[in-house]
Amino acid sequence: MSYLVLARKWRPKTFDDIVGQDYITQTLKNAVSSGKTAHAFIFSGPRGVGKTSTARIVAKALNCEKGPTPDPCSECTFCQEISEGKSLDVIEIDAASHTGVNDVREIIENIKYLPTSGKNKIYIIDEAHMLSQSAFNALLKTLEEPPPHVLFILATTEVHKIPVTILSRCQRYDFKKVTVEEIRQQLKKITSKESVNIDDETLYLISQEADGSVRDSLSLMDQLIATFGSDIRHEEATSILGILDKALIKSVLKSVLENNPKSSIESLNNAIEKGISPRRFAEDLLKILRYSVLVKTCGKSVISELSEEEITDIEKLTSKVNAESLESLFNLMLEEAENIQKSFYPQMALELTLIKLSTMERIVSIEDIISKIESLSGSSKPGYGKSASMDEHRVDYKKKETPTDIEPTPIEKAPAPIEKPEDPKPPEPEAKESMPQGNQKVGFIKFIKDKKRILGTRLEQANEIVIEESRIRIICDMGSPGALYLKRQESKEALKNFSGEFYSRDMRIDIEETDSPAKKDGGEKMQSNNIKEQKAVNRKKIHDDPIVKEAEEIFGGRVIDIKPN
Repeated sequence: MSYLVLARKWRPKTFDDIVGQDYITQTLKNAVSSGKTAHAFIFSGPRGVGKTSTARIVAKALNCEKGPTPDPCSECTFCQEISEGKSLDVIEIDAASHTGVNDVREIIENIKYLPTSGKNKIYIIDEAHMLSQSAFNALLKTLEEPPPHVLFILATTEVHKIPVTILSRCQRYDFKKVTVEEIRQQLKKITSKESVNIDDETLYLISQEADGSVRDSLSLMDQLIATFGSDIRHEEATSILGILDKALIKSVLKSVLENNPKSSIESLNNAIEKGISPRRFAEDLLKILRYSVLVKTCGKSVISELSEEEITDIEKLTSKVNAESLESLFNLMLEEAENIQKSFYPQMALELTLIKLSTMERIVSIEDIISKIESLSGSSKPGYGKSASMDEHRVDYKKKETPTDIEPTPIEKAPAPIEKPEDPKPPEPEAKESMPQGNQKVGFIKFIKDKKRILGTRLEQANEIVIEESRIRIICDMGSPGALYLKRQESKEALKNFSGEFYSRDMRIDIEETDSPAKKDGGEKMQSNNIKEQKAVNRKKIHDDPIVKEAEEIFGGRVIDIKPN
């Protein structure tokens, strides 16, 4: 046959031609240049990333007429024979068909002979993991101490199947998958030289479909060239290769996020009419949900297999959806995708999955709930209105909280509270220092409630607040909702900032927990058998908590589970 497939025609001839394995090629070039080439290598990695091609280039670099050289000429007799697989000094062995110990014995018998015409005798064992255990054992001694003119290169896609005794005798190089962009650039370079007219969008789609394998991408390109010649259009390419058009999958994602099951089913029907299998559709939908979660939570820098344009499209589609909802959609699709792959009726299973995704309730984050409670509470609860009655309510509340040991001001000398409304601002630092501790606590709590109502409410629920020179001790019942809330890092930081603002100096915040009176009275009996009772008490406290009750009223919900923070 005169036609040579692209994967063979454009096989790398030098280290610089290897795509996406820069650190490996640079290390091998340095080793050849310095004359410090190891006697055995293991090249491991996925299919089609250049393992065997690199092994051949190493052989050329060592046997080239100008060598050893990191830049073999690819023109001398030795280089051409190696490229064509005709060299007597470079022996390529397929381990899948030479698995036995007798095949290894033949190698051991032949390595003692010097090279026929080159400088080194090189054995390239492809798919080395297919060798039997006996064959590996027979190779151990020779692999550890081969003759100076012999080099072994073992290539494998499943390095975990290679015995540790073999790995320890070889220099190991792990080849990685080639990125989508690197494959696209290579395809663009090859199609330009082959005079093939193809869109960048199609090249990008082929690069993604190749899943990190340059050889696979070239095989797909061969198929398109054989079908359409030198002029390839995007719509025709997607139909012949069975690749799902990204516009369709984005349309489905948009329908799901907009809770539109009808539109999502219509997009599915369009894809099936174009020959896309339901299983493939489910796989691609799972991938785009994964990208959505990654972009939302980690940013676009963690995704290398998508173009900037595609990432921007995903950001726009998911801009109004929080990360929690996207995670729920992904988890549901991950579970259903497995069922679709196993189902005898994949289209029906996929249709039901799309309906589930499109009608799924969105999750509201805790921060949004708290923010909404604060905003609604600020406009509806006493203490935030402008009427005189509400002001009186606040004054009465403060009088109630003031300790009784503070000497009251005689009634006839007290100023009229109606004529002079209460100043919401805290007094000056000098006044704070001279105020009794009880008044300080009341003023401090009020200041916190003005800044952040829910934090002030939790502060009120504390058993005791001790204000020292540079420290505020807040003592709460162990396991109470107030203690759990105040011990959160963001709560402590907010208290530290507000206290610094109130007292005009840095204050240390200590949250201390103490046993409730009921627990103290129980003594040793409760110490041994009241764990379940304490949990029940804590659950009741949380159920009866005014903040929780208010949240239930605002959102029309109910508490179904309580978990420790």
